[in-house]
Amino acid sequence: MRYNVSIAKILSCIIRANIYSRKKQTNMTSDAYPCPASNSDLFRQKVVFALRQAGRLQRELAHAMGINPQVLSRKLHNTKQAFLSHAEVKQIIKILAAWDAIEIQTEAIELLSYMGLKAESFSEQEWNTAPLKRLEVIARDNIPTASLPLAPIAALSSLPAPSTELLGREHDIQMLLERLRHPSIRLLTLLGTGGVGKTRLALAIAHAAYNDFADGVFFVPLATLSNITLIPSTIIQVLHLKNPVTGEEPGRQTISSQEELLKTFLRDKEILLILDNVEQIPDMAPFIDDLLSSTPSLKIMVTSRAVLHLYGEQEFIVPSLDFYIPDQARDLHTVSQLSAIRLFIERAQAINPSFQITEQNAAIITHICARLDGLPLAIELAAARTKVLSLPIILQRLTGETGQSLTFLYSKARNIPQRHQTLQETLNWSYELLTPQQQRFFRHLSVFVGGWTAQAALIICMTEDKTATLDDVLELIEALIDQSLVKRAQPGAEGENLEPHFYFLATIHEYASGRMINNAEIEEVQRRHAIYYLELVEAIESDLTDQNQVAAVTLLIDEQDNLRVALTWSIDHDETEITQRMCGTLGKFWEARAQFQEAHLWIDTALKITRKTTPAIRAKLLMAASRLALWEMACERSRELAHEALALYEVNEDIAGKAYAIFQIGDTWHMQGEYTQATRYIEESLHLLRMQKNWGTYAFALSRLGAIALLQGNFSQAWVQLQEALPLLRAYSEPNLLNVALVYLGTLALIQGDVEQSIIYLREGLLLARKIENHYTLATTLITLGCLLGTTQGPSYAAHICSAAEALFASLNTVLPAAYQPLYSAYLSGIKAQVDETLWQTWWTKGQTLSQEEVSMLALEAT
Repeated sequence: MRYNVSIAKILSCIIRANIYSRKKQTNMTSDAYPCPASNSDLFRQKVVFALRQAGRLQRELAHAMGINPQVLSRKLHNTKQAFLSHAEVKQIIKILAAWDAIEIQTEAIELLSYMGLKAESFSEQEWNTAPLKRLEVIARDNIPTASLPLAPIAALSSLPAPSTELLGREHDIQMLLERLRHPSIRLLTLLGTGGVGKTRLALAIAHAAYNDFADGVFFVPLATLSNITLIPSTIIQVLHLKNPVTGEEPGRQTISSQEELLKTFLRDKEILLILDNVEQIPDMAPFIDDLLSSTPSLKIMVTSRAVLHLYGEQEFIVPSLDFYIPDQARDLHTVSQLSAIRLFIERAQAINPSFQITEQNAAIITHICARLDGLPLAIELAAARTKVLSLPIILQRLTGETGQSLTFLYSKARNIPQRHQTLQETLNWSYELLTPQQQRFFRHLSVFVGGWTAQAALIICMTEDKTATLDDVLELIEALIDQSLVKRAQPGAEGENLEPHFYFLATIHEYASGRMINNAEIEEVQRRHAIYYLELVEAIESDLTDQNQVAAVTLLIDEQDNLRVALTWSIDHDETEITQRMCGTLGKFWEARAQFQEAHLWIDTALKITRKTTPAIRAKLLMAASRLALWEMACERSRELAHEALALYEVNEDIAGKAYAIFQIGDTWHMQGEYTQATRYIEESLHLLRMQKNWGTYAFALSRLGAIALLQGNFSQAWVQLQEALPLLRAYSEPNLLNVALVYLGTLALIQGDVEQSIIYLREGLLLARKIENHYTLATTLITLGCLLGTTQGPSYAAHICSAAEALFASLNTVLPAAYQPLYSAYLSGIKAQVDETLWQTWWTKGQTLSQEEVSMLALEAT
């Protein structure tokens, strides 16, 4: 450091300080109701003043930073949700130093302080390297005291200096500062799960807010206390107040006198008091309420894992750091800017300075941060393990079945609290604050994967209490939310009409599972879980085959993780009836979602179980397997399974099942182009369905006969049968079957030369297929539309759309049915013959790269 500074430099510093001080005072007193300028305002004013002194423009600064001037303006003014990151603050200071817009190191440190940063934000190497090296270091003794800018109030406050830079919280800091500045807000509670960074965020806000509180900002750590009687004396010590000795015993001060001393001191002070970690202190809420009532200018910010439940309390749930879901992590630059990823990289570099994010390891780092829910503490602990383990091994340890990731993540650092030494200890802290009833409920909730409803929690987790009601469960869930252990899922596209879902973060779920295993409760709770979800799918089974299919499928999508867990448990525990009943019922769900591979996983396993169940259960499972085989064009296998089911239905004299199986047999012949056999079986099925007044399935069987007539060239009969089926399908059947009929009608109209009518049917079919998100029916509709548009709009449409549709079929491990291949090939060959082979192949290759959204929009815009 250099202290031999020229008189000119010193005078320059004095002039700058005095001009800026007068400017700041003018700005702060120009309003009718004076309000202290925010730190970001002071930063902006200082930057603008420095630029003017150097003859530079703000536009030049933006260009030097590599951002749009308007973007920089928004960031400097904190408008439109734009904020300067800490990295950008440091970049601005370096640019100002390079331009001689600031000339003294004190000015750089002052700019850092306005944005909640310390001098240590720049490393010693940075201070000693250009452009910061150019800044003169002036000893404060060499500058007249009156000429220096006023010392920040924080210098008189009790604020620990952060040991590391805070990442990804710029927006949170600015938003919370605005809340604290609002006159009506006096109590602000930062809530969040253990390890989410509440204390670190509170400290950053404290440093950024010191100019807003005339009498200081004080940080009071309370994590080691659990006795409310010790709180007043602890705060008094932080405030550096003298404790007058009162009371009858020499040297002993009464609790009441401590509280009175505290209230007396705070009564006329503009102070921000930060009370850190209060969740473990009984009666903390009444104490805070009493303190605020007695001190009109006091504001309190609390960090806690639990809500205080005080009137006027402003709650802020501290979010996890930003991270991508792994399959979205493709752009290295974008990924490396995410706060969770930045934290992992920074902490890993603290151990190994050569550590870098690369194209090769970006996905693994993203997976690690996603597995840890973006929790800062967990990410820091995982990054510390890079000292001895490779990234793939760290990810394996976190995602493996060992259940040891909570103890695997630990730190040996001596300057962090014991409760943060491991993730296990952090969660132990929260668990021990729960009542015994809450602890048992918390453990039992771990049986759910992907979330739960209150109704499911009541039936599965509260059987010990026979008098428990839904209100009791909601009260327990609310208590766990207040303790930052449970979250409520944001409603999806269906809005608030669906029953609310609640969930654990992955790390908390693992902890709760470990607690339940240790309490030997897991077997019974898992059994109740499996039975509940079996009854759920059977209760909505009829909805899967009628107009309510979309709502039923949406419900089961939300519960799919729980369905998988229930099936896995029932298979592992040889629960044959539960397994086969659930698979037989879920067959229609998997078909509606075109989840054929998943359907195979469960149905094939269920079929191999040798333990016998009732004929009805077996027949239903066989029909699910038969439909799955037919979707994949395995017609012989599908027919074999349907015949086996038919025999069981006949034994049970189940007419509905018999009609269903006979139709399925006929449909296998239809798909193979064996129209005589197909017609015989489907007409027999049609007769039984009409007797039972099963109009939805009847209409679909009728539409199949119409399709067979179409393929045989009997267009008039096809038209009659399809037109009779269409209104019945609209009234009674599921959307997938309606879509099939619309494609038949569109194809028939195209063959007969009625292009306009064909477009009407096929456009409706495409919109329906997109709505229900069935990839198979979407591919079928696109194939037909490709042929139509290739005829009316040009060959390129056929090449693009049909190749995309075939690629979609291939992704589902299926193809267009053999019965329809001759018609499709004839149309496509005629269209292809109109252009050069090379050009056609270029279009075809391009079509295979189109997404479902892109090819759908291409078809819709052309129609």
